[in-house]
Amino acid sequence: MIRAGAILLGLCVSLTPASAQDRPPERPQDAAPPPPPSLPPSPRPSGAEAKAAPPGPAEVFGPPAPPAWWMLRETDQQLAACKLALAHLGTVYAEQPAITNPEDPDCGIARPIRVDRILPDLVLEGGAVMRCDTARGLGFWARDFLRPAAVMLPGAPRVTGLQLGTTYDCRPRIGTGEAQPKLSEHALGNAIDIAAIRFADAEPLAIQPRTETGDLAEAFQRTIRASGCLFFTTVLGPGSNEAHDDHLHLDTAVRRGGWRLCQ
Repeated sequence: MIRAGAILLGLCVSLTPASAQDRPPERPQDAAPPPPPSLPPSPRPSGAEAKAAPPGPAEVFGPPAPPAWWMLRETDQQLAACKLALAHLGTVYAEQPAITNPEDPDCGIARPIRVDRILPDLVLEGGAVMRCDTARGLGFWARDFLRPAAVMLPGAPRVTGLQLGTTYDCRPRIGTGEAQPKLSEHALGNAIDIAAIRFADAEPLAIQPRTETGDLAEAFQRTIRASGCLFFTTVLGPGSNEAHDDHLHLDTAVRRGGWRLCQ
């Protein structure tokens, strides 16, 4: 009787699932990591302090936009192409360090050059600092239109120099009549003023009002002024306004749709 009970007990033990026998004691589930500590909110001005300290432009509109001169910075490829054109023209120039102005951050030239001769034998008197693109336009205009037009003057004098007015200058536009004029293209290295044309064997020809004079000097001045608009987007001179009665203003201002101002 005892023997039979032992056999029955052994049979019950053998029928117990192995997984139940070998299962390790259950452990509590891993607890989720605690959330990161929250930072205290930034103090905000209140009362009179809040009125005295309105949010700045960066808080309202995000980071300030890059200055105007930096937006015109040429890529390496653009500068290389421009310098190749200057080499083709025979321009004598030297690269300069970037120009900036702490008093007006928009003024400056990212990659300026100083030009002494726009063609191998055509001098810019006193030299001029400008962007490469300005020099390129000036060189092609001088070679293809200024010099050929001078051949029609009495004695067919050869153009040897340009007497300059304003070149690079950090200032607003003048002669516009605006209460708050925009930044001048001179302040970006995009503009050059020509006060007179110099010749090898003739007196200089000053840029001045020549309305209805009916002579070759008037025809010459009108011709070089009109042809300048093929290379520059702005051409101003005598008659445009009082500020431009004694020089030709040439610049490369960018406008929508490629529009040009030739007056």
